[in-house]
Amino acid sequence: MTSQKMDDLLCLLMAVVVADKRVFAEEIKAFTSEAAKLQATLKIEPQWSEAQLLMWYEMNKDEVKENALGPYLKSWLYERVNRLAAIEDKPAILESMRRIAVSDGNIHVSERALIVLTARQWVLHPEGEGAE
Repeated sequence: MTSQKMDDLLCLLMAVVVADKRVFAEEIKAFTSEAAKLQATLKIEPQWSEAQLLMWYEMNKDEVKENALGPYLKSWLYERVNRLAAIEDKPAILESMRRIAVSDGNIHVSERALIVLTARQWVLHPEGEGAE
């Protein structure tokens, strides 16, 4: 996976963290944990350490927050989602987004909306491929 695709993947995950305009320690921990799991699931090389993922988070949080909460959210989101369209295990990405969303104890409507928009762009059900 190219660094652009890794950035896009991390942007999707981080957008869920900032979507409700509150950032809790549990969400940051879930971000690094889920990003690490996805690296293994999607066979991303080279694998980033938790420290590298956290550094990426710190270096990109203001830009992601500005875009994820801004008036052009859909175009920013769809640009990233479309660049990740070739990934076969897209449901794993949606599941990681869900785990981050619930890591603070509840799922906010804006977090849910990001997951639904992502799933729809990939023509998947937001609750997983086989969900009804």
